[in-house]
Amino acid sequence: MPFGRPASRLLATKKAPMERHEGGYYIRLMARDFAGTAATIATRLAEQKISIESIVQRHPNGKLDMTETGKPAEPVPVLLITYATSEDAVHRALHAVRADKVITGRPQVIRIEKN
Repeated sequence: MPFGRPASRLLATKKAPMERHEGGYYIRLMARDFAGTAATIATRLAEQKISIESIVQRHPNGKLDMTETGKPAEPVPVLLITYATSEDAVHRALHAVRADKVITGRPQVIRIEKN
């Protein structure tokens, strides 16, 4: 009996659903670079009670590339770090952001685990 109880008497543990995970998140989006895009993203996060710890948007070559029509040529990466929230809230917010068509592709989401 290495742990004070025979293995046959141990109870199975139940995993908590990931939707209930609470913590910060790193989110990477490829955003269409139009006026109001960052505001749209921030609004959708706020609707789910998600606070942004930091947001970074940099053009790959350091400047905005415009097409001949005056529109941005390529989507730009937007990196977000959130304060603690639920995974379910993050997914609901990103679903709304995608529906607004201000991002291209699928958002990349990484949980931030703290000790």
